Amino acid sequence: MSSAVAAASASSAIHRSTNPGCFASFARRSQRPARAESSVANSTTFRLRPRSGRARVSSSSARRSSTTASSSAAQARQLADDVRDPQREGEGVGVAGGRFVAAEIARRAGARERAGDHGERAGGARDQRASRGLPGGGRPCYLRGMQRRASGRRGAGGGRAAGSAGLLSLGILAASLAACGEREGGYAGTISRVGKDAATLYVNNGSEPEYLDPGKTNDSASNTLVQQMFEGLTAYAPGDLHPVQGVATRWEQSDDNRIFRFHLRPEARWSDGKPVTAHDFEYAWKRVLRPKTASLAATNLHVLKNGELFNLGKLKALREAAPLRAAPRPDAPPALDLPRGAFVVVLARSPIQVDTAVAPLAAVPEGAAAVTFTKGDGKAGSGGEVDRIAFDGAAGGAAPLAAAPGGGWQGAVVDIVRAGPPCTCNGAADRWFELERGGARGFLPGCALTPGAAAAGGGSAGAAPRGEPYALVMPHASLPTYDAAAPPAAAQGEPQVGFVPDALLVEDDRAVGVRATDDLTLEVELEQPTPYFTDLTSYTTLFPVRKDVIEAFERRGEPELWFRPENIVVNGPYTLDEWKFRYEITMKRNPMYWDRDKLKIHRIVWLEIEQYNATLNLYKAGDIDYLGDNASLPAEHMTWLSTKKDFRRYAYLSTYWYEFNTRKPPVNDVRVRWALNLAVDKRQIVEKITRAGQIPATHYVPEYTGSGYADAVAEDRRRGVDPFSSPDVAFNPERARALLAEAGYEVVREGDGFRANGFPPLEILYNTSEGHKQIAVAIQDMWKRHLGVSATLRNEEWKVMLKNVRDGNFQVVRFGWGGEYNHPATWLGTFLSYSPQNRTGWADREFDEMMRAAAATADPRESIRLFRKAEQRAVDGMAKMPLYFYTKSTLLKPWVKGFEGNARGMQHVRWLWIDPAWRDNPSNEVAVPLLEFPPPGRLGPPLAGPAAP
Repeated sequence: MSSAVAAASASSAIHRSTNPGCFASFARRSQRPARAESSVANSTTFRLRPRSGRARVSSSSARRSSTTASSSAAQARQLADDVRDPQREGEGVGVAGGRFVAAEIARRAGARERAGDHGERAGGARDQRASRGLPGGGRPCYLRGMQRRASGRRGAGGGRAAGSAGLLSLGILAASLAACGEREGGYAGTISRVGKDAATLYVNNGSEPEYLDPGKTNDSASNTLVQQMFEGLTAYAPGDLHPVQGVATRWEQSDDNRIFRFHLRPEARWSDGKPVTAHDFEYAWKRVLRPKTASLAATNLHVLKNGELFNLGKLKALREAAPLRAAPRPDAPPALDLPRGAFVVVLARSPIQVDTAVAPLAAVPEGAAAVTFTKGDGKAGSGGEVDRIAFDGAAGGAAPLAAAPGGGWQGAVVDIVRAGPPCTCNGAADRWFELERGGARGFLPGCALTPGAAAAGGGSAGAAPRGEPYALVMPHASLPTYDAAAPPAAAQGEPQVGFVPDALLVEDDRAVGVRATDDLTLEVELEQPTPYFTDLTSYTTLFPVRKDVIEAFERRGEPELWFRPENIVVNGPYTLDEWKFRYEITMKRNPMYWDRDKLKIHRIVWLEIEQYNATLNLYKAGDIDYLGDNASLPAEHMTWLSTKKDFRRYAYLSTYWYEFNTRKPPVNDVRVRWALNLAVDKRQIVEKITRAGQIPATHYVPEYTGSGYADAVAEDRRRGVDPFSSPDVAFNPERARALLAEAGYEVVREGDGFRANGFPPLEILYNTSEGHKQIAVAIQDMWKRHLGVSATLRNEEWKVMLKNVRDGNFQVVRFGWGGEYNHPATWLGTFLSYSPQNRTGWADREFDEMMRAAAATADPRESIRLFRKAEQRAVDGMAKMPLYFYTKSTLLKPWVKGFEGNARGMQHVRWLWIDPAWRDNPSNEVAVPLLEFPPPGRLGPPLAGPAAP
């Protein structure tokens, strides 16, 4: 996914001490610090933001109660304070929980007196809690027991009856508290589902989604919700997630797995009743690829013919016929006539702005194909770092640069007069350009140039070039044909390169390999054979969206309002009903969904609780049926939870890693990055901190990944040639210190520890979460203990962190990657120099070429071998420090049926249902029968057969 892996955030102090069993039904209201005026552990005052008429709970309400009720509450507090703290075993009640319960008892006693009812009527709060579907009409287990016993003692005694019931309840409280934890028969939480609709599912989604737009969704919190509301050509089956029928009912494909034709079901409808068409898919896919959409998930559609070039803004069409000129002038001689509609690849635009103080070269050194460009810190005059350009492979080595006339051109807007030879710059594909400024000429690589003010028509140092802007382009003839019988395009030499007026270039998505031939037929042509393509068609990025819906809001300047509840139009099983920001999202069954009558879950309530312990509390009390795809269990409770009947654990296609900003010192040095990696004891992290069976990682792709990757890992290990099992990549503090010294930071003994001389402090950024914090603290300690490197910690809310990372405001940041499809390319694609998922700044042309070669290899076994070699190249660069491969540990109520753990850790609610008779029904069948695809038809010329008689 991109899905970047967003985890839940840290538990507040309130919930570290509350009982996860009996009192979790109150924790729901206390889980957000913004809604609490003080910690329950220190005071019984606890006010809530009033929403939908919900009750406020506070000690002031207790003080307003009768003297008898207050006395009862005080004794209840004392009793609760005497109950042992159960955190290690998960039973009983903690001290802070007891104080909170006492306040609730007092409040209820006062409410009953004021209402003149000492029995069933517990005030508006109970009714409001019941409307939330809490067990027992909103009464926690200890109160249900007390009320049943008190109901036989009601009479005309008024306040005395209430007081007697309150005093009597003290003796009952201790027994009831113990019963809450003891009667569950080996389950982690209550197994009584009282007062809840059997067609409503309660789940925790972990955090606020960033987008509910399929084309822009890139985090797990958003992806989970979008999966329920939209449907692609195919859908994930339960368990192994193989593709089953979604909007498509069948397809044909070419023999080389490069061309596909999908047939859509005519009964598919949008939630407003309009039919779902192939045109909706074509629009949605091309929208994702449009540069202005700025989708971080666009790389998922780079598999389409010309998808990558179009997404990068390099593929344009001529809106009218024009000559390809030898220079950026209207009087330059034409080299080639280009017709209207001809496609070209843009190499650069002229004028352009120089982004370095390094003087251009008078000539490109022979063999200077690999360039390294390092930006200074802007303080060269006061002893700071200066800009540097170096190159490898040139004759005679890294020769000094020969300055062109005029010296450095920092900030100058210059003309490109011709394209020089191809090269790489900082590992990414590039080329040299000959520039002109005021009659002087020189060469710089493209990485040292920027559109900057030139793109906006401005200028700075130096005179701005005269004339209209031109684009340096080369013709592009490789277009989709959708014809499986067509012969492969013949290999061509270097195409002609020249200039055309930039104003003649327009965006034209006809060159992208997807088209609707009619309302129910979608044709797809891929850049190269892609073995995981039909798996990818189940992923959110490839879901359809409606052009008329989205563009109406874009014209109003409100492009992100289309997916609000009042505006959204969906084609999946569920539609958005209510969105309470940072609180909860509810969905209801889509009345127009083609398979709606078979859905057994009609309503879904998604909580947005980031704290691990608070989520566990809610589960134990029965407030949620499933912990959620994006929620984690507290590591400190993992041991006892793993023995419970409702505990689930399975391998998960996701990797936890730290990303380095390779543009910022000192982590711009690969030796420093490797030293930091080797100083981390990853086995200690998974055994002492996470404690959920995670696998320590020395590389990026989980070892159980499909498409033949797991088989390749096993084979390499059998032969003793697995590069990621080598001692060279294992925990090794001594080698880490040697690498730091090699990088210029000598590590010396200092007392019982070490000090890295001259090493600047580092900062670790992570999104708010108790689990992420524990890992960050451990790594901070390991770096200090083994290397003498100091690191500070900074935590931010998920959305804030995403923005800072996109803006480059980090040194080291916690991230992870969950597989969007079951193939190594989903993890390795985040290292491509042009990928929007590559936040590190690391770029390596050899890696990019290895990835292209691996993807273009038809033999699946050989393709995986090449992907493994590309992975080794990425590990050598160590732009991301792998920590572990995930497992998914979760809790599921026994009445939830149709649930099957899977390697993506995701559940489609359409397969789930609530079984009220679960005790007598051990089966786990899915709610909706699977509609399997028939075998794919064949596209292409007729197969050769025996001659006719």
